Amino acid sequence: MKKTILAAGLFLTALATQAQVSLTGEYTPRAEFRNGFKAPLPSGADPAFFVEQRARLSGGYTAEKYEVKITLQDIRMWGADGQIYKRSNSMFSAVDAWGKYNFDSSFALKVGRQMISYDNQRFFGGLEWAMQGRRHDAALFMYEKKGLKVHLGGAFNQNPNDAQEPAKLTGVGYTYNGQVTPGNYKHLEFLYLNKKFNTGGVSLYIVNDARQFGNGVAGRDSVSNMQTYLAMTNKEFGPLKVELEGSYQGGTYLAKDKSAYMFSGALTYKTKVTPITLGYDHLSGTSNGETDDKAWDPSFGTNHAFYGYMDYFYVGNPNANAGLQDLYLKTKFSLLGGSLNAHVHYFAMAADKGVSKGLGSEIDLVFVKKLTEGVTWNLGYSHLFATDSMRDIKPASGANSSLNNSWAWTQIVFTPKFL
Repeated sequence: MKKTILAAGLFLTALATQAQVSLTGEYTPRAEFRNGFKAPLPSGADPAFFVEQRARLSGGYTAEKYEVKITLQDIRMWGADGQIYKRSNSMFSAVDAWGKYNFDSSFALKVGRQMISYDNQRFFGGLEWAMQGRRHDAALFMYEKKGLKVHLGGAFNQNPNDAQEPAKLTGVGYTYNGQVTPGNYKHLEFLYLNKKFNTGGVSLYIVNDARQFGNGVAGRDSVSNMQTYLAMTNKEFGPLKVELEGSYQGGTYLAKDKSAYMFSGALTYKTKVTPITLGYDHLSGTSNGETDDKAWDPSFGTNHAFYGYMDYFYVGNPNANAGLQDLYLKTKFSLLGGSLNAHVHYFAMAADKGVSKGLGSEIDLVFVKKLTEGVTWNLGYSHLFATDSMRDIKPASGANSSLNNSWAWTQIVFTPKFL
């Protein structure tokens, strides 16, 4: 028996070495105390407490000419299923299911369900903070050589459950002018270029985002096309790092003409103790009385990483298309064998909504400690000091909702390498 187990182990080891087979996992439980998360806590409402978890199993195979990756995940809320049950409230899915063919050492084609994530994830991000993450069903041509990346991607979405011609996208949706619209794009095309230098780099994006909407005209539905043009660059000058971004959005979004912009700048100075970052983000909004859509849309970005960890802006909740101004100060320093990240934000509207533009300020603290190889512990606390204008752009919270809101959380991340 021992010889059989030893032989099996040697065989798997040899297979993994020769064919580059990998089998990895992740288990992440996170407990959260939400006392006004995403929006001011309504008057009389109780805070929320829950534990959510993500479990992943990822297998990969890499050969000379191709590569395949399949990742299965289960997401569940503690207590959503009984101890004995036949129907599950958890979400089980294939979060990654793609194949990559290498035409040569520089040029490849990647097809299937995959993460599309670039640079700081301002516009394209994996959204890994959310338990489910974000993935695209897409085809991606990739050219990468000597610090240059050129990616050309595209996707076309359809709902096989709808027998109409052309079939509509249904499922995750929202209401626009009394009509149901899809939460997913109908088709997507983009070009991404990135060039890295010794002390910096530059990236360019050209993206077309087509959305199907409406209740049908002569048996057909409308499709809008919004174009995003984005450029970003960074450069280091000794201990000083400069980061700049700018973007314009045009075309149409659903039934409105789109004309929006974004610009951002940040300076990071590295001291002997800690880096200090001072930055400003400006995302345009639609003022009262304007008929065009002038609110810049971060589309597929990991917004949790930018506009405060309490997710008051651009994370699945509206802000009346008011846009955003975010003046922030960030730092990070060693503490108790780990690191403490400290962020301070001041928020204001970018558009004129007939009230004071100031929305409030937020403090974010996150402690990160590596317990051992493959195990990391996080502990976070955030506090938001809102103004009356925050209630105005989030009316669902109520006129008497709290102006002092908080959020505390902790999670532990296990990332084993089975093979």
